[in-house]
Amino acid sequence: MESMLKILAKPGKIGKMELKNRLVIPAMCTNYTYQGHFTERAIHYYGLRARGGAGLMIIEASAIDYPSGRSVLNNAISDDQYIPTLKRLTDEVHRYDTKIALQIMHSGRQTNIAISGSQPISCSPSSSTLILYDPPRELTLYECKRIIKRFAEAALRAKKAGFDAVEIHCAHGYLLSSFLSPTQNTRKDEYGGIEGGIKFCCEIINEIKSICGQDYPVICRINGDDYDPFGGVTSIDSRMISVAFEKAGADCISVSAGLRESDHYLHDQTMASPRGSWVYMSEGIKKTVNIPVMVAKRISEDMVEKILAEGKADFVCIGRPFITDPLYGRKLFEGRSEEIVPCIWCAQGCFDVLWMLSPTTCLVNPASGRIDEVPIDEIEKAKKRKKVLVIGGGPAGCEAALISAKRGHEVTLYEKNRMIGGAYRLAVKSPNKREVERLFSYFERILPKEGVKIHLEEEMTHEKIEKEMPDVIIIATGAFPMIPEKIIKGKGLNIMSADEAMIRQKEIGNRVAIWTCSYHCSFTCKQNITPIEGDPTNMVSTYSYACRAGYAAVDVAEYLSSIGKLVSIVTERNTIVPGMGYTSRGYLLRRFYRSNIRVCSNVKVREINEDGLMLEKGGITFLLDADTVIVSVGSIPKKDLLKSLEDKFAEVYTVGDCAKIGNAMKAIESAYEVAIKI
Repeated sequence: MESMLKILAKPGKIGKMELKNRLVIPAMCTNYTYQGHFTERAIHYYGLRARGGAGLMIIEASAIDYPSGRSVLNNAISDDQYIPTLKRLTDEVHRYDTKIALQIMHSGRQTNIAISGSQPISCSPSSSTLILYDPPRELTLYECKRIIKRFAEAALRAKKAGFDAVEIHCAHGYLLSSFLSPTQNTRKDEYGGIEGGIKFCCEIINEIKSICGQDYPVICRINGDDYDPFGGVTSIDSRMISVAFEKAGADCISVSAGLRESDHYLHDQTMASPRGSWVYMSEGIKKTVNIPVMVAKRISEDMVEKILAEGKADFVCIGRPFITDPLYGRKLFEGRSEEIVPCIWCAQGCFDVLWMLSPTTCLVNPASGRIDEVPIDEIEKAKKRKKVLVIGGGPAGCEAALISAKRGHEVTLYEKNRMIGGAYRLAVKSPNKREVERLFSYFERILPKEGVKIHLEEEMTHEKIEKEMPDVIIIATGAFPMIPEKIIKGKGLNIMSADEAMIRQKEIGNRVAIWTCSYHCSFTCKQNITPIEGDPTNMVSTYSYACRAGYAAVDVAEYLSSIGKLVSIVTERNTIVPGMGYTSRGYLLRRFYRSNIRVCSNVKVREINEDGLMLEKGGITFLLDADTVIVSVGSIPKKDLLKSLEDKFAEVYTVGDCAKIGNAMKAIESAYEVAIKI
């Protein structure tokens, strides 16, 4: 199929650097580093994505002062010792006719003593509101001059390492962003205030051009808006900054937005944020400068041509979809967009993990970032073709079926409901989880194309299994919700699980209490099921069970609130979703506040009765009125098929919640691990 992306496919220029098209992979942290050096994993990761067809790839933030200028697990460009590894990286990317730039930065106040080994520094001693950062001290004038030179020296190293350009990181609250902020920069010398901050950054541009050559391209990534409630850079300020940077010699402006502590910054990383919401900023900047402008922020395939055609940007940055599908750009240009493995912007594997100092991965693509990662279409075929039966069509079942089919096996999938997706597809009803539908639309397209036979609305029985005569059985039947009968006082009460609540909304009263993430240890299951291993009272209090229960509770809470219900969430823990990353949790709590969803933490549930929940906190017992009580405290893997099948078939596997309770990312990962070895 011929691509409709005519403008995106056109060559472009940034300074003297010629690009084969106008698609850019922006800088995104990976944490694939060791002591400031990129690892083999990083080189393979970037090389694979260079095959994906983008004209330019910008490599993640590299510290110009290591470790004092370090943020989390930055790679470094502060010394010549880093050049050889970086040269291997640029050589790998250049193999695929892709240009490569290095983002250079100083973390400023956004670090701490444990990471950097010394007190953070900034333009002024104004602290971030995030508790993970230590208060900074103000840079002396001498130190400011030194940092200007350090940026230029870093750029020269990048040039020696084979980078075609550098990008100066002036956004997101790091050092140069702080200098540009009228609220953060309270200096009284030549670098004080927004004008002084612009002067500081312009001197960095001048110094880079001076030692790297006037033709060496310099890109400046700036905030189109800080989204700072106390002031900060506005969209008007960003235009003034861009004009000054152009005069100083910058060759391109890259538009981003937000400080790490700002509400918008958290919001913009999640699937709840609107697509392309930074484009109006790039449009304003493009009207004021004569150099190219690039823009990012959840830009989908159907938006790029319009953005470019209307002159709102010269280049479009698309990042996370390349994590999900390394060949994203190539498929776009070849008119194969329906084959693209979709990013759902969940932020779980690519962004939330950064705060935990973990390497990035992907919910949809569990192979992302592995040293042996290959595009999904290039997965190695199995030596022997087998007949694979997958029971259950949730995310784990679909992933197992897809990878098995890619391995060359004959695959049949049975799903008892009228559509695939399982419990995770119910999350689509939440107003902030609509992107999840993209994943299952992809499975519905790609599974039949790969030869997977799908049987919907068919309950699997032993007779059907024996009729299929499979070589391999993959059980992906999910889990049973646990309902605490022992503390239910009364009969005919309006009590249901989170999954049931998504389906039976007409039976739900106006006042809803959701009980989640419980430590409760004295109840039996409503379904009267005994787990294969262990006691359900122990299973409920485990971390993974609480995570799964918490996610389900959040989804149903937001859904019910969106249809006008008065919702309260009750938990015996100090948080409603253990394991949820900082980004997702931060914005979730803000949404709860705006939606009037009440959260009651660190309370014990003593009784469920006809009036609601009887709670206890600090020795005081009180009633939370509720017409409907939704219980999401844990689940039990559905392993009833497992033992009977293990005795009859040589290869029987469980994946997803059926194997171990967890979130969707863990479910898909477990399915991949099983299917890739069959």
